[in-house]
Formats: sequence, structure tokens, C-alpha cells
Amino acid sequence: MSSKQPRKQRRARRNAPLHRRHREMAAPLDRGLRKRQEERGYIYPRSIPVRTGDRVLIVRGEGRGTEGHRISQIDRRARKVYVDGFTYHKSDGTELQRPIDPSNLVVINPDWSDVRRRRILDRVNEGVEWTEETVAALEAAEDDYETEATGVDPRAVEADEADADADEAEAGDEGGAQDWSALTVPELKAALKERDLPVSGKKADLVARLEEST
Repeated sequence: MSSKQPRKQRRARRNAPLHRRHREMAAPLDRGLRKRQEERGYIYPRSIPVRTGDRVLIVRGEGRGTEGHRISQIDRRARKVYVDGFTYHKSDGTELQRPIDPSNLVVINPDWSDVRRRRILDRVNEGVEWTEETVAALEAAEDDYETEATGVDPRAVEADEADADADEAEAGDEGGAQDWSALTVPELKAALKERDLPVSGKKADLVARLEEST
């Protein structure tokens, strides 16, 4: 049942279930990418629901530019997206990720690792067998397009991030207590959840709680 009354529209949006919020949190696919893949024989939809792992451009609002970002977190209830490298600092110096509306993004390198997500391609590409080789070829073409569009190779970025994570893990294993104060609030809360500890309070409280548990 639908209604034209604004108050009922707002109420429906506020009380929408998560599967409907998932569909509503869609971003357009880059026009150049769609054209490139169409030349290779694959049709892409005009837009897709965003997911963690997609690489996007911020095209509206603060942070817009030609730099590609990876979606690191999605908040379905708030209808906001968080991307790597787009942060702000609170008055106490705490660094937090800045939330973005999906309508301000353009997907330039979608992540097809989820088998269920490939059903989007099944609806517009009849007769195509989605083998691992086919998906790998699609993703390679998307990486090449992102490199041309942004001037940065996402494969090199992922390799650098993997090396940095490995170095950080190795440094942690070599000794010394972990510096919890260097982590962001979301990372501190994630660490607390892993230890089944409360996640409420200011950053200083979270750090103290983690230091007591180690």
C-alpha cells in the first residue's frame, strides 16, 4: 500500500526493513566502465547496491575528486557509507571516518567476490557462464579502467596495504605492549567486542579498558 502523504513516506522510510534499505543504498556505476565492459560483451546495470570492497569515487560534497576509495563499512540503519582515507578529527584529536550518502558516490570498480551479487549480472547477461576465470577477467578489466581513470593501480594499493599489515603484525609479535591509543574509536570498539567487554564511553575509557584486559 502506497501513499502520497509526506508524513507516511517519511514513516515508511524510517521504518523500512534492512532488505529494503539495501536496495535503496545504491550508487551508479561509472559510465565509462559500463561502456568498456559492453565493448567486451558484458552488460552492466546502471546502478547497484553498494557493498564493502567496492572502489568508488566521491563526486559530490566534501571530499569529491578523482581519487578512488575502497568502501570499508556500511551502516544500513543510518543509510551511510564509510570509505578508506576519508576522515575527520574531533576537538580531542580523535580521528573518525566521515559518513557519506551513497548518492554522492560512483562505483568505478565493483567487487564481484560475492556469488549472490553476481545474480545482478545474470539478469542482464543471458547465456553467460560465470566461472572463476570469467570473473577474474572482469575484475582485471575493472582494475585497468580504474588505473586509467584515477592514475592509481588498485592492485598496487592492495599490495602495499597487505605489506603494511604484515609489517604491523610482525612488529606486534616481536614484543612490546600494543599502543591502543593509536587506534580509532571503531577499531577500539571492535577489539572490545572480540573480548566481550563493554563498548560504551569515551576513547580514553575504551583504551583504559583494553589496557586492563591485556
